[in-house]
Amino acid sequence: MIEFIALVGAVVSASISVPQFLLVLRTKSTKGLSMTPWVISIGTGIGWICHGLRVGEINLAWPSMWGLVVSATLLYYLRRNGHYHSLTKLLPGFALAALLVALDNGLGSVAFGLAVIWPSVYGMMRQGIALMRSPDVTGVSVGAWVLQVLNQAMWLYWAICVHEMGTIISGAVCLGPAIFVLTWRLIRANGAGPAIARQQVAELTEQPEDMALAS
Repeated sequence: MIEFIALVGAVVSASISVPQFLLVLRTKSTKGLSMTPWVISIGTGIGWICHGLRVGEINLAWPSMWGLVVSATLLYYLRRNGHYHSLTKLLPGFALAALLVALDNGLGSVAFGLAVIWPSVYGMMRQGIALMRSPDVTGVSVGAWVLQVLNQAMWLYWAICVHEMGTIISGAVCLGPAIFVLTWRLIRANGAGPAIARQQVAELTEQPEDMALAS
């Protein structure tokens, strides 16, 4: 039963990005899509691949291999649509990967779990803010965030069953931000306009605007 849950969780993990991937491929639009989560996903994806292989849980690793393909594709379209120009914008993702792998191998699963959650939460909150401020969010897939919430809940349940601390920490903390993003995407899908002005977002995040992009 536990193995089945892990397999289903892996399939859901791999499926999360499919709606977003297909939406961007079909429309070529990245309206409302934040660049930040996809840069972060490079680092967390490599980190989860290495962690899964280290603890002997291939179902933790292979969905992230597909996730790296999706991240690279979406970052390509974000660049093509003018959201960023220099490839150096991608370097934080690779730096994050190096840090996660070093912590996992040096200090173990708890250290990895504590480290991997914060960039993931940050990326999701940036996407949530983009949904709150963007005049057009049609480039953000609803289905992808439904699957994201389901994914976090399933992996949390699996991790509790097998006592995999890295995944327990990650799932428990990331579930809330995933629900936050899905809630705002559904609010915007029902006709609500932007809830926060561009200037207010810049003050809240103290980050360049191109990191929470909306066309």
